[in-house]
Amino acid sequence: MLLPKNGFIFAATANECKRRKIKCNGETPCQRCGNLNLACLYAPNCCSGNFKESDEFKQVTSQLGRLQEEVGWLHQTVKALQSEPARYSSLGDRTMTHGHGTPAVAPSPSHSSTSLNRQDSSKYGSFRGPTSMAFSLDVANNTINNMGYKGISDEENPHLNDGMGPMSTRPRDPLHEFDKDEMIRLCRLHEEEIGIMYPVLNIQTVISHAKNMATFLETLRQQSPRELVNDDKTLQLKIIMCCALVVEEHGHSDKAIRLFESMETVLNRKLMAEAADVATLPILALVAGYRFLSNDEVLAWRVMGHVARLCLELGIHQRTGLMRIQDEEERKNALVSFWSAYVLDRRWAFATGLPFVVQDEEIDSELPFPEEYPYLVAMITYSRIGAKVWRQVAHFGPVLARDLRSGELENVDQELLQWYEQIPEEVKVRNWDKEKHITSTPSYNLQRLRIWTYLRLNQMRIWLYTPVLHSATSIMAHPTQSERVVDIAKDTIRYLSHLNNTTNLYRRVQVFYHQFLTSAIAVVFLASVHAPVRFSASCREEFYMALELVKDLSAKSWASQRLWRTIRSLKDVAPRFGLNAEDDPQSTAALGMIGLARGHMEQQPFRKPSIPGQQSQAATPDSMAQNGSRIQAEMSRMFEGYVGLNGFQYNDNEGQQGPNAEVSETSNGGMFGVDGTVFPQFKEMY
Repeated sequence: MLLPKNGFIFAATANECKRRKIKCNGETPCQRCGNLNLACLYAPNCCSGNFKESDEFKQVTSQLGRLQEEVGWLHQTVKALQSEPARYSSLGDRTMTHGHGTPAVAPSPSHSSTSLNRQDSSKYGSFRGPTSMAFSLDVANNTINNMGYKGISDEENPHLNDGMGPMSTRPRDPLHEFDKDEMIRLCRLHEEEIGIMYPVLNIQTVISHAKNMATFLETLRQQSPRELVNDDKTLQLKIIMCCALVVEEHGHSDKAIRLFESMETVLNRKLMAEAADVATLPILALVAGYRFLSNDEVLAWRVMGHVARLCLELGIHQRTGLMRIQDEEERKNALVSFWSAYVLDRRWAFATGLPFVVQDEEIDSELPFPEEYPYLVAMITYSRIGAKVWRQVAHFGPVLARDLRSGELENVDQELLQWYEQIPEEVKVRNWDKEKHITSTPSYNLQRLRIWTYLRLNQMRIWLYTPVLHSATSIMAHPTQSERVVDIAKDTIRYLSHLNNTTNLYRRVQVFYHQFLTSAIAVVFLASVHAPVRFSASCREEFYMALELVKDLSAKSWASQRLWRTIRSLKDVAPRFGLNAEDDPQSTAALGMIGLARGHMEQQPFRKPSIPGQQSQAATPDSMAQNGSRIQAEMSRMFEGYVGLNGFQYNDNEGQQGPNAEVSETSNGGMFGVDGTVFPQFKEMY
């Protein structure tokens, strides 16, 4: 059987050789034979060059390309899944978090991000310092368990992880979803809202690249591309767009998530695996900012801390190291990136209660400041004083109020006030209560810098003096400081309310104001509960003013999550305070409104003050739109329930004191459990 076949092959080969010798072009008839009017004796070439231009060839090639792409992604996914057991065994019980860990072959962006996003944020490392919001809930858990009540649940809103789509098998760069005008608009939005504070990149350079990318993407769209575009300049554009999108959508943006997932593997590699590079510092600093704006402070703190370490590794904290950078634009970006990392590393250290990375002693005293950005320079000197505040409050335990060193607190406070007097006049706020309206003028951006500088002054002073409010005993021992911190908190609330009523600044970028608001709410609540005779009447107006601002909180914001955790913890401990957790929530809300209208809280005779219990707790927001209103209602009932104890006291025999009976501040300690305080339930909100 082989002989005929081989014979056919040899004959065909010989025929082809003869045809080529006479330069037969293989057509029918061939060109030579046609010109000579001869009969063409040779068969046409079965594999002419024209076959590659045929539709069949193109179709097969296209199918093969798609199959190769599918196989490539399946190969990556399988390798990633195979690496899971090894990774988890190496990490023990720790959960791998978003932004870290770079496998040898990275899974598809959507696979890595979706799986990590589903991890509960409460699974982060267990340590929290005393300036953090989570710290007090741990303390409260122990106290409540010792008292025989259910501990505080750390469950998050179940809606937070909704909307996670299935894993995509073929990536398509989400940048294709944006046209040129939209990319430029987002770049300018970022510059207006974030770049004026931390200008780590020249936005005009990014906008120029966006214009070039728009033309390039238009060409790619016609070819149905599936490659991700992740060169350094495009990474800058993408992360700036991510930040702008989450600012615009108050902390959660599906478009931003898709955009970030498309470059996450590359960013993780730059952050953790590749050699430190000055050119990547601005990108990584913006990644930390994106984490913060997406309501994940712990990851923001972690990423920014690593950026700070990269700066140290590159020697940018020393003048000689900075001067080794030859390119002037790159040197400028590196300097701004370092100082931005320095400021934000400390800010998020306070927010999370976790230590900051860069110590002042390690920074070259001759390292220049970015003088062209007065706000950033002001924040650098502010952060240096913040380190002193940190040393004052970071190691306080449950008995901190008894050991407060008033003289040291006063010295640091005076240093803060002097700092504010010495910053440039253009970023100061003077007599804000006399301003009728903040107009949008050419100094609009400068006006926002003034607002943030003033609020940060108040914030640092609140952090400094908050330990005074630990208990009624502490308040009595430090009357001047307790009055001062309450006045600062009330001023913050009034100023935020003023901004909300006269501008769109507060509503436009809520995430920048959340921490100021929650800290102030915690202060007026603690003061009113621990010293109701002194503070409850004077704080009521500001408390309800703050709750009006809470109404607009997004359910996905970290401020909203903290307020809900505080509400749950107060409910769990309520019976120990003599509060009835089974009363009708609507009746309690009505009492709260009566108290607000009359300026005091009247309780019905022979009845315990109440707050909502499990019945109301089941109403934890199932609707994003009503989230803020429900927090407002819950906090209102909490306030009137706890503060109402001042007007109607109960002892073990259910005896009552009339609303006009005198109640000493020290007698409140008996109501508030073992240490006479609800401080642990609120410390998370600082």
